[in-house]
Amino acid sequence: MTSLSVVVCTHNRPAELSACLAALADEDAGAQVIVVDSASPVPCEALVESYRDRLPELVYRYVAEPGLSLARNAGLAASDGDIVAFIDDDAAPLAGWGTALLAAFAEDPEIGCVGGACLARFAGARPRWLSDRLLQFASITRWGEEAREPRSSAEWPFGANMVFRRAALDEVGPFALELGRNGARSLLSGEDSDMVARVLAAGWRVWLEPRARVLHTVHAERLTAGFYWRRFWWAGVGRAQVATWRTTLRLLAAAPVRLVMWLLTRDRVYMYRLAETAGYVASLASGAPAERS
Repeated sequence: MTSLSVVVCTHNRPAELSACLAALADEDAGAQVIVVDSASPVPCEALVESYRDRLPELVYRYVAEPGLSLARNAGLAASDGDIVAFIDDDAAPLAGWGTALLAAFAEDPEIGCVGGACLARFAGARPRWLSDRLLQFASITRWGEEAREPRSSAEWPFGANMVFRRAALDEVGPFALELGRNGARSLLSGEDSDMVARVLAAGWRVWLEPRARVLHTVHAERLTAGFYWRRFWWAGVGRAQVATWRTTLRLLAAAPVRLVMWLLTRDRVYMYRLAETAGYVASLASGAPAERS
C-alpha cells in the first residue's frame, strides 16, 4: 500500500491539536504524522510526545519563524510518504479518512491532488446570516456527495483537508512563502489554492473525495461579521501577490454585480466579497506586498 504522511501545522492551540491527534490515532491507514509547531509561545512537544504510543511514526518539528507556508514546507521536508496530506490542527478526521484518500490516488496515477470534505463543527451558535456560501470562506466544503473533479476554482481543496502525490509536489515546488498566514497577525491566505493551480498547470488532475471527511471547527471568531470583512480583505491582498490583468478586470467587473446580488438576496457573501476587491486594489496601489500586521 502506498504510504501516507500527514502534516499538521499548529500555532498555540493545544486543545485543538490534542483532538486532532486523537482522531488520527484512531485512523486505520497507518500514517506517519508530522506535527509542525509554528512558533508557538509555549512549544507543544510534550503534548505531541504523549501520543507516541498511539502514533508510532510520529515526528515533531519546531519552526521559530511564524508562517503557515513555512511550516507546511518544513512538514513536507520531514515526511516520507508517497502521499502527503495537510490538515489543520482544529480538524479531526472521521473514520475511513485515510483509506478513502489512498483509494482515490490508487484509482488514477494522474491524480496529483485530492480534496476531502470539511464538515462544520460550530464553537457557538451559528448566526442566521452565516450562509453555506459564506461558510466556504471558513474552509467548509459544499460540493456534495459525489466523488469528481472540481467544476471551478471555488471547489478547489482547502488547506484544512488537502492531499498531494509527492511526485506532484516535487515537480511544482514548495508552498509560496509570500502567501499563507503569519501567526495571528493577518488573514493573508491563498497558499493552498496557489499550490492546486500549479499542480493543475503541470498536467496533474485534482479530485474531490467526499468520503475523506474531517470535522473542522468554526471558532467563535468566525461567527462574527468582523472576521469575514478581514478574511475577504486579506483574500484580495493575497490575490494581488500574483496579480494579472485578467484578475484585475474580473474583480473590478464583478464588484457592481456582487452589490446587486447582495441587494437581491441579502446573502452577505456578496457584500463581503466587495472587501476582497478593496483589499486587492489597495495592495496593488501600494506598489508592494502589504504588511502582515
